[in-house]
Order: sequence, then structure tokens, then C-alpha cells
Amino acid sequence: MLGKLIRHELKATARYFLPLFLIAIVLTPITRFTLWIGNYPPILQFIPTVIVFIYVASLIVVASASILLIIYRFYRSMVTEEGYLMHTLPVSTESHIFSKLTVASIWTISSWLVIFLSICGMFFTQERFSTVTQKISYVWYQIQTTVNSSLLVLFIIEIVFLLLLGVFTAPLIYYASIAIGQVISKNKILGSIIGYFIIQIVSQIVGVIIMVPLGFYGDRISDTANSLGFFANFFFPFTILFAVITQLILFGITDYIFKKKLNLE
Repeated sequence: MLGKLIRHELKATARYFLPLFLIAIVLTPITRFTLWIGNYPPILQFIPTVIVFIYVASLIVVASASILLIIYRFYRSMVTEEGYLMHTLPVSTESHIFSKLTVASIWTISSWLVIFLSICGMFFTQERFSTVTQKISYVWYQIQTTVNSSLLVLFIIEIVFLLLLGVFTAPLIYYASIAIGQVISKNKILGSIIGYFIIQIVSQIVGVIIMVPLGFYGDRISDTANSLGFFANFFFPFTILFAVITQLILFGITDYIFKKKLNLE
């Protein structure tokens, strides 16, 4: 049943995301060609400005859509009239949340890839690509000669893992905010906004309490090798653990409220 929920959510959201992705991809070569032409008659000099503005706007829309549509879909399907149908399905609340979280993460990563590929297609030439590759290789070689290779690999893996955790954390914050909002206020949108600020304030306070001592210790490390070891062996693992615990709490809050405190009036 979870697979069916994920497929349904993908179909429901694809009609929004795919056209946005297509627009950004199509505008990339058009914008690049427009700038490549260069010299325009005075009467047509507004064309490259307009095209660039539309191109940049499309990337901004792609970046923001992954957030706004995630919020919109969860709110509409879980706490509005559509929620009556969703909550009568023979599916656990956990499955509903997990399916929406999975699809939200898919579209978030897809948005990042579309923006990255579009920017590369817009600005990269073969010469620039070769230059960037050479600089990356040089920097990588310099780091390898300074620090242990296995430590460096662990450092990179942890960074990637933290980025992936971030993909899941953001939607969970929105989901928990919406869940809290429909309990603390009759105006569910206002309540969701208040719930979001409550979560942010609490997480910031807890984060500062936990991270400040680590930061003071990290500032005492001066050389690159020891600094990398501090991050790879201590700071990042602790941050990953904190992120996982935060996600479990957010998931638990959302699950509990929709199970025990659901209010669709």
C-alpha cells in the first residue's frame, strides 16, 4: 500500500514540477544563444535583458516550488476537506507521512539537479570545464598530501549524508508545523505559521546549547589535519545524530497529532 501511496503522490505532484523543470531546461539554451549573439540593434537591446530575467525567474520558481508545493500538498491532503478521504483509507498515518516525505525528497533533489545542470549548460564551455577540473584536481592533490586519505573520504561521505538528511528535515518541519497548527488554532494556516516559529525557536535554542561547546573546542584546533579529524570523527557524527533525533521527534509529533488530535472541522 505504501508503494501505491507514493505512486499516487508522484502523479499528483508531477503535473506541477515537470512543466517547471521543462521550462527551465528549454530556457537554458535559448538564454545562452541570446547572450551569444551579443550585438543587437538599439531597438532590440531589451531582448537579452528580458530573456535573462525570465531565465533567472524560472530557476527561482524551480527552487521555491519544491518548498511551496510540498507544503501545499501536505496541507491540502491532510487537514482540509480532502483529508476526510485520505484518513478513511485503510492506511496507517505513518504510511501517509512517509509517502509524502519520500516524494517531497525526490522532487527536492530533482530541483537541485535541474538548477545545477541548467547553470552548467548556461555558463560552461569545454575550456571552462577543463579549467575547473584541473583546479579541483590540484586542490584534491594538495589536501591528500596534507591529511589522511581515509579521513578525507569519511569527511566527504559525512557531508553528503548531512545534505541528504537536510532534504528530509525541511519537509518534516513543515509537516509538524501543519500538524501543530491545526491543534492550537481554529485558523489552521495561522496556527501552522505559529507552529513553524515554535519549532524554529526550540530547535535554535537546543542547537545553540549543544553546538556552542563544540564550536569552542573546534576553534582551538589550528592545523588542517587535526581540524579535519575533529570534524570527521567528532563534530559531523554528533551533528548527524542530532539531525536524526530531530527528524524522529518531528515525525513523532506529526504522527501523534494526526492519530490522536486530528481536527478536520
